[in-house]
Amino acid sequence: MLSNTERIRCLIVEDDPFKMDSIRSHLMDVFSGRIDTVECQALSTATSFLASSTFDLAIIDMSIHSHEPEAGAGSPFPLASGGLDVLFEIEHSGSNTACIILTQYPDIEIEGTPVPVELARREILEKFAIKVAGCVRYFENNNRWKAEVNSILEQL
Repeated sequence: MLSNTERIRCLIVEDDPFKMDSIRSHLMDVFSGRIDTVECQALSTATSFLASSTFDLAIIDMSIHSHEPEAGAGSPFPLASGGLDVLFEIEHSGSNTACIILTQYPDIEIEGTPVPVELARREILEKFAIKVAGCVRYFENNNRWKAEVNSILEQL
């Protein structure tokens, strides 16, 4: 799917600036610059982007904020399963967006229950009938996450 796409449109939902930079840089390397990224930190912004655009790929952190931090907008609150809401939005849109979950935590909260990252893909499919291309644990000073993301991308 992605190897045949001339320009790839990718939504990155990530609230950690360092992790966002790492993801963007890695995707630019993998796709040799033929990727356009749209980046946001919060559920509200991701929902807006998904309502107005289509994407070939989405890289989603599962623990995100309710809205972008803005002066006078009130403090954003953390949503442990906000990434699931992004998946629901993508599924509801009917688009063919390939989704990769990338989280720094060993577990993903699904309906209040922590599910190990390596089991989350199957759990999301079984509980919500949503196909996720893969779930990867992000480690800041370890390139293992990059190899795992590359393996998933090769299958798309």
